[in-house]
Amino acid sequence: MSACLMIAAMTTAPVAAQAEAVLPDQVAELPVAIAAIIDAAIASGDRAEIETVVRTTKRALPEVTAAIDRHLAGRIDTAIGARPPSPALLASQKAKNSSSPLSTLPPIDGATLKWSGEGEAGAFVNTGNAPGIGLVGGFKMLVEGQNWRVGTNARADYQETNSVITREQYRFSAEPNYKFDERGYLFGLGQYEQDRFQGFASRYSVSGGLGYSVLKSEAARLSVKAGPAWRVTEPVAAARESVVAGLASLEAKVKITPSLEYSQDASIYSDATGSTFYTLAALDSKLIGKLKARFSYMIQHETAPELGRFGTDTTSRLSLVYGF
Repeated sequence: MSACLMIAAMTTAPVAAQAEAVLPDQVAELPVAIAAIIDAAIASGDRAEIETVVRTTKRALPEVTAAIDRHLAGRIDTAIGARPPSPALLASQKAKNSSSPLSTLPPIDGATLKWSGEGEAGAFVNTGNAPGIGLVGGFKMLVEGQNWRVGTNARADYQETNSVITREQYRFSAEPNYKFDERGYLFGLGQYEQDRFQGFASRYSVSGGLGYSVLKSEAARLSVKAGPAWRVTEPVAAARESVVAGLASLEAKVKITPSLEYSQDASIYSDATGSTFYTLAALDSKLIGKLKARFSYMIQHETAPELGRFGTDTTSRLSLVYGF
């Protein structure tokens, strides 16, 4: 009888030992602290981080390997697909791609662009070729990248007296430029003007050259630029004119107080037959949020005006401006 018991014990011992070897890994529960660490890695959405945490945990606690696998089942791909890449993942991808020639190009996705602009509406008082009171509307847009920007500017002055149009001036300009160092830049400028009361049905100007930022701070900014220009004028009562000219201009902004800002734009086109001088000074005062009040004063002077026209027009404007 004892021999039989001994044989039975010898045959069942390996089986029991085998069961004891696999049982802990099959039924062990995942500790709450370990589950929290793995869940935090999954929440990051970074596959490399998740794999590192899981691999390290399994190496340190091999008895909960099966429990970890059950906890992870179907969750990694879902979490990564639902979340944007983490900053660490983006940095690693950027480092991997740094050897590519395309990595030297400036990024063009929407996140790298800065958009700003403003709309303006109000009234004006004019002297010169079309004296009187009328309405003014304007719009500006600026798009900036890493080392370039494109600015557009549109303005319209309109006036009627006894149902007769007595002033109708339109001005539109677009200016791209490219910064080649901290202060210097190349610019191009296209401009369209219409003012029959000043003597021309239309005037187109195309120019380009070099610009330089003299001041660049939060309190004050000043930039100057100059270059050659080509101007085409369609006078109201004369033949079309096409001339090569020179352009020089400046733009300045000074923050007087946190809610009060002064700006000055001035330009001069000069050619063999005459010159056009334009300046616009404005004082902006913040009202509510992005809304501000603006008082501006413009002078436009032609050294060789069309026959029968005054050489100088002035415009005082009071308007509301909304920025975005």
